[in-house]
Amino acid sequence: MFRSRSIWLAVLLGLISLSWACDAGQVDEANKLVDEGNAIITKNNEVIQKAAALNKELLGENMTKAEDLEKYKEENKAKFDELVKMNEQTEKGFNEAGAKFEQAAKLKVDDKFKEYLNVGVQEFKKRAEIEKAGNDFVKGFLAEKNLEKIDSLVDEYNKKSLALMKEADDLKAKAEKIIKDNPAVFKKS
Repeated sequence: MFRSRSIWLAVLLGLISLSWACDAGQVDEANKLVDEGNAIITKNNEVIQKAAALNKELLGENMTKAEDLEKYKEENKAKFDELVKMNEQTEKGFNEAGAKFEQAAKLKVDDKFKEYLNVGVQEFKKRAEIEKAGNDFVKGFLAEKNLEKIDSLVDEYNKKSLALMKEADDLKAKAEKIIKDNPAVFKKS
């Protein structure tokens, strides 16, 4: 359900080359905001990995082996609560990182850098939506008693999360292409 993956933003930990049309102070500020956003994503990735493992433990083979689903949910309530907390934390992290990129995009920087930042904002919003959808699913799963409705929740969540993941991955690819196609603007450190 939850995919653990590194976020591509580490690629941009380098400096942005200065063009004479950009304000050096604004570029430095944008780079600082990008670094702050990347730090948030790095922390998020650690939590995402833990959440993915807990998700697999709770909603994988252990759940399918449970003879009484309601008893299983009750016995694992603390773990489900922990999973919800982690999803909320990563959703908040993606929103915070997106806000950093959004701030940077408002500064006077190269147009390609600005385009890259705006694509990053869109990607982070999608990834935050994925986390929210995961939380909505877990909460719905815990509240639902009807097995048919649980199956329906699973199907709906899987479709929604796959669609959001594809959108986020497409945005990631778009950002990577902007970097690749504009080596004079993006330098690796």
